[in-house]
Amino acid sequence: MTDIATSLEQEFAEVSHGEREAAIAELRRYEAAGRGTVDIKPHAILLPALFLLAGGIFIYGAFTSAAMSRLGAIGAFAVGVLLVAGSWWAMFGPRGTRFSLTERGIVVKGALLPWACIDDYGVVENSYNGFSTHTSVTLLLAEGFTPPALGLMYPFGANSRHRKSGQYETRLTLHAGARGMNCEKLAARIGDFMAAAHARDQLGRMQATPDTHH
Repeated sequence: MTDIATSLEQEFAEVSHGEREAAIAELRRYEAAGRGTVDIKPHAILLPALFLLAGGIFIYGAFTSAAMSRLGAIGAFAVGVLLVAGSWWAMFGPRGTRFSLTERGIVVKGALLPWACIDDYGVVENSYNGFSTHTSVTLLLAEGFTPPALGLMYPFGANSRHRKSGQYETRLTLHAGARGMNCEKLAARIGDFMAAAHARDQLGRMQATPDTHH
């Protein structure tokens, strides 16, 4: 009987150890997917393309319209050039970082929104007549956490407080979207960093270190 009991105890210990190792391996995969820093910059394609088309029409009209006076042609040409230059800059010019995904949390102009203080999030692409106008990232913050000032103009981001619950919500806006990624990919990357932060905390509680080989 003693041998049987010892064998069963060893078997259950091995199962428990195996489950722990499997859980740690899974947590390490989550943690590895949310390392480093990803800068999120606004980027527009469709709306600037419309301005590019309009600018081309103005320039074409300035050279071909017989009914247009010389002064009107110069004005139309100038407007066309401005539209073309503006649309080109909007599509390909440099953009400042609107916010960054980091291992600590979301950083907005130096202000930190820690992952531990973000209960939930949503990413929505807004459009008008089929054209994307802006992408909204909404963060529901944990009860009792007061977010820092974002340092952004209101159209680009703001904090608001729910009257009933008292919880804060942070809205970050990209016109018309995030450079290099669509709405779904942006949501997935935010989820990667959030999951990584929770996995990192869980690994700490389990006294296990992240996998440094990734």
